[in-house]
Amino acid sequence: MMTKKVYQTIILVLTSSLIILNFFVPASLTQELTEEEQIEGLIATFASDPELGMEQLEDLAEENPGLAVLAIVQLAKEIPETAVVAITRLGEISPEVAARGLVTIASVCAELSETQPGLAAILKAVLSESIVQMVETAPGVAAVVVQSIQQIAPELGASLEEEAIGAGLERDYLLAASPIMP
Repeated sequence: MMTKKVYQTIILVLTSSLIILNFFVPASLTQELTEEEQIEGLIATFASDPELGMEQLEDLAEENPGLAVLAIVQLAKEIPETAVVAITRLGEISPEVAARGLVTIASVCAELSETQPGLAAILKAVLSESIVQMVETAPGVAAVVVQSIQQIAPELGASLEEEAIGAGLERDYLLAASPIMP
């Protein structure tokens, strides 16, 4: 009789412990993800479901703009075509994050131009396509990005300015734009 009560008590305690762990462990595991793991997860989501990846990037831009900028740079390195679309859409929703992402990509591109010219060329293409598309959707952001890039990488900035003007960006936007730094 006594053993039955002991077993029931042990089963009750173990069951309660499992229920409590189910409520608290998943929350603590998601909080322990490093920034690198969060970015890797976002890139994987973009690879499998670009729309869901875009939603997550938009949320990240609101919650942690700095991490969103790093995610944009990594996305540009790993899935350039998707990065262009994501940056352009983000330029309409969160222009500051999109601009900082593009300026950071330009900075990385300039750093890699001699050591990894292939990756630098890919990043330059992402910059170029993103800015050209932003000329239509967010010309003010495109102008700020071009001016900012000219500050950190004058040669790259000059070529991007030519492309932006060729795509229809008015010089007035460029003259009125104030550069930002990554």
